[in-house]
Amino acid sequence: MTVYGKSWTAGFFIVTAVSLSFFSCTSVPKTEKEDQEQLQERIPENTDSVELKVPDRKGGSFFRDIDPEILNEVVNGSPAALKKAAGDLRKASIDYTETEKVLLQVAARIMKIAWPTESLGWEPPAAEGKNAYLGALDSAEKGVYDSSTGNTDFLTLVLPSLVLLTNESRKDYYSDSEQALTLALNISPDSVLANYLLGVLYRQEGKSKDSLRYFEAAASNAPECLQTSLAWANSLRIAGQIQSASEIAERLVKRYPDTVSVLKICAETAFALGNYNSAELYVARVLQQNPSDSAYILFRARILVEKDDYIKAASLLDVYARTDTTSKEYLMLRARIQRDWNKNLSGAVETMNQAVSLYPNDADVLLFAAELSSDAGDKLNGKTSGELARSVLAKDPSNAAALGLSIKELVREKKWAEAYGASQQLIGKNNALEDSIYTHIKICLALAKNDEAWTLASSLYNRNPSDEQAVQAYLEVMYATGRKNECAELINTLLPGASSRMKSFLYYRRSFLANGEQNILGDLRSSLIANPRNEDSLYRLYTIYYNKHDYRKAQYYLKQVVALNPSNEEFLKKNTELENLLSR
Repeated sequence: MTVYGKSWTAGFFIVTAVSLSFFSCTSVPKTEKEDQEQLQERIPENTDSVELKVPDRKGGSFFRDIDPEILNEVVNGSPAALKKAAGDLRKASIDYTETEKVLLQVAARIMKIAWPTESLGWEPPAAEGKNAYLGALDSAEKGVYDSSTGNTDFLTLVLPSLVLLTNESRKDYYSDSEQALTLALNISPDSVLANYLLGVLYRQEGKSKDSLRYFEAAASNAPECLQTSLAWANSLRIAGQIQSASEIAERLVKRYPDTVSVLKICAETAFALGNYNSAELYVARVLQQNPSDSAYILFRARILVEKDDYIKAASLLDVYARTDTTSKEYLMLRARIQRDWNKNLSGAVETMNQAVSLYPNDADVLLFAAELSSDAGDKLNGKTSGELARSVLAKDPSNAAALGLSIKELVREKKWAEAYGASQQLIGKNNALEDSIYTHIKICLALAKNDEAWTLASSLYNRNPSDEQAVQAYLEVMYATGRKNECAELINTLLPGASSRMKSFLYYRRSFLANGEQNILGDLRSSLIANPRNEDSLYRLYTIYYNKHDYRKAQYYLKQVVALNPSNEEFLKKNTELENLLSR
């Protein structure tokens, strides 16, 4: 039988020659005595591993009497392959050779460590004596990387790295493990076990792209294996390939409907795709099995907030608060509920003040704090919205959300030139949101860059002429570029079928095209009948009456503007001015 394109002898044992050049400083052949002495020099002092007998390299292999097909299955290392190898070896207990006992123990213990949801289905016979294979497994189970196996064949290269699955705290062996697993994969590129372990190593090192590659190889070669498919799906999720991760997760949950780790990735991918009902069902199934899983209590609250089910979300946060009131997720959810449900901006700001104090360098916290600061028109933790956003940009200059909030403050402060440069950077991104383009149009109009504004607005309108935001931007730019007749015609065409909010905007825009004060005032009043909270119409009426020195009527409209923007310093200053004028 051929093994991965080579005979077993060539494929399994060629490492005898290769490993000498890989792990040695010289390619000059050594005597067996010299080779053993060099091996002992590589064994660290005070090692926790057992004393091992290194297999005789001259004799070919410790497993030279085993059928190559069976060895090939153990090298593959998947649950199915290990079961097949064990099944092929199974016989009456008195008939086992010592090497067969060792190989069966290797298969059983790989299964126990790497694939804990599987088993051989029967108890293999115990092996006597000490050898590199069982010694490496003993060390791995104790959380120690065994560097004394000699690296004489595929299994002595791979077995020490099973410690990756038993001890995640130690990292001092990562370089040795990477070298050994890489060499093992040169011998057997399709080994499920070696690919999986190298994927785990890279995952623990934070090398997500590398881990994804090896998990994909492991899962593709063992589609029936829970651990490989789960690891692949999680790597895809981390890489942002949510749809692919979700498809794997949905296949897994059909085979493992009660496995918590599968239910969790189903919940996480469904949530990331915006399928909140599905996500909640999966989270509920997790909590049925473990009602005290605080992370998933919080996750369920997060889902409910996204579904605007604030009453249930608030109750879950109260449950979570019995054990923790300082986690960033808890504080951010609490602030969202205060802002969106309780309409308590000051309470939300207070909650996020605590979050920023606890997590001063966390981008998520700083961005939400900046958003709240912008909504409240007030400082948060002593910083404006723009300052908070710039704290994020200092570490991540390309952060689109932070750029958008920074631009929003610059626009509010009428720092148009600065806003223009930042806005150009934002809309130049491939994933720029349409909202950022509308803001850029506003900035262009303020700087009299009318041609640029027209190009953007007309493109948005032509792409979607039924979108209200696109229509509003298009009408504003039409007016600014002198296309007044076309503007009037479009307004009159749209008015009969417009929604109340859109009708309010259309009357407001038509007031700029009207002839005579009565027609202007008539359009503005019609605008407020359609939407009494139209800030633009209220402010324009204030301006008209202020210019006519009718300060009483001017104040009437300005107070309504202030009520909509209670923290706007410009409006507050104008209101104070009016009060002074009226008190004379």
